[in-house]
Amino acid sequence: MHGDSQTRKDDGYQLSHAMWLEKAGDVEGATAAYRTVVEAGVPHTAGMAATNLGVLLTRLGDPEGAAAAYRQAVDSGHPDAAPLAAANLGVLLQQQGDVDGAAAAYRSAVDSGHRDAAPRAAFDLGNMLAERGDAEGARAALQYAVDSGHPEDAPGAAFCLGHLLKRQGRLDEARAVYQWAVDSGHPRAGSMAACNLGFLLKEQGDVEGAAVAYRRAMDFGHPDFAPKAAFDLGSMLAASGDIDGARSALVQAAGSGHPHFSEEARTALAVLG
Repeated sequence: MHGDSQTRKDDGYQLSHAMWLEKAGDVEGATAAYRTVVEAGVPHTAGMAATNLGVLLTRLGDPEGAAAAYRQAVDSGHPDAAPLAAANLGVLLQQQGDVDGAAAAYRSAVDSGHRDAAPRAAFDLGNMLAERGDAEGARAALQYAVDSGHPEDAPGAAFCLGHLLKRQGRLDEARAVYQWAVDSGHPRAGSMAACNLGFLLKEQGDVEGAAVAYRRAMDFGHPDFAPKAAFDLGSMLAASGDIDGARSALVQAAGSGHPHFSEEARTALAVLG
């Protein structure tokens, strides 16, 4: 019993040492140290060492070595390392064009229910399936990520799901999920969703609702999407005859310094007179 405890202690030290070497910039030393822990096969640390090794090898441009390390981590069954490695393996395989392998890795991470790895894998799986034309598979994966409530991945998934639902003509559902992303308060996904919600409502003839959405996007203050929302709002209000409202929104876009929308807004203001 004492021997097992000492082994865990020694192996934990080796893993910490490997992480310290990586942080210090000693890539060769860190790689060797991670491999030592993986080869020792102590369940408590081998899986995490394999995951860290996979991340390091990916950064070093060794995708085959990284994939092998991630698979070792997955096979370890470690409650944290295995799901995280599966999610990373999915990304790696997708980049290599192995769609089936990527999907299997993503689903393994999703099935784990891990608080971080599962939502991230579902988000990546949903986007991959959408690109492949599997709309229903994509919708299910993205909905899983949304339902997880993960502070980073759920809002991004909601934005992507809204875009997918709009393309399918499921406009009520698209509006609802865009609104969910907006209400999440996420600085990027929320502002993107507010812009898209504004455009969707404008297309449906709901100028008042679109204006609310555009102003919400402006309130986020994102350096790209706030100027876009201000310009889109100004253009919409000008077309609807609200010249004062249009001018106010366009002035904000013009003053944003955005490389595209600032100039476009100044041109629109000149037309308004």
